[in-house]
Amino acid sequence: MVVEGDGLQGKLVPALERLLAHWRKSYGIRPIPERSRLNIRDLGPWLPHAAWIEVGGDGGPIVRRFGIELIRRFGREATNDRIGDLAPDVAAGLRALIGQATATSAPAIGTASVQLGRHPASFSELALPLAADGARIGLVLLASYEVIGPRPRGAFR
Repeated sequence: MVVEGDGLQGKLVPALERLLAHWRKSYGIRPIPERSRLNIRDLGPWLPHAAWIEVGGDGGPIVRRFGIELIRRFGREATNDRIGDLAPDVAAGLRALIGQATATSAPAIGTASVQLGRHPASFSELALPLAADGARIGLVLLASYEVIGPRPRGAFR
C-alpha cells in the first residue's frame, strides 16, 4: 500500500475521479462534511465498491458497511470486522490510507496490491473522512476499484 504524499497526488481510476468530483461538488472546500449531509442515494454507483469504516474507537477501525466488490481487496466479506482482524498485509495498507484521511481531515488516495494466487491484484483507492460531531472524524468512506492491467505472461483469467 502506498499513500500518496499530501493525499491527493497520483492517479485515480475514472470511477473514483467521479466520486471525488461528487465529493468536491457537494462539500466544496469545507474541511470535514457531516455524515448526515451525505445522501446515500447519491452514492449508488459506488456502493458495491465502498466500505463505511468507523474510526476513533477503542480497538481500531471497524468496517460497518461493506460493498460486495471489495471481497478481493479485503480477502473476505468484512462487515463488522475490525481492520486489525484482516490479513496483516491487507490491514496495514488499509490503516495507512484511513490514517492519512483522518490525520489530514481531507480525502486521501492510494494504491494497494494484494496477492491473489500466483499474481497480485492492484487497486486504486479513495478515502473520504466524515465528521461524527462536526469536528471529529468518526467515519471514513473507503472506495476501492481493481485496476485491470495487462496479464502477466502465462497468466489466465
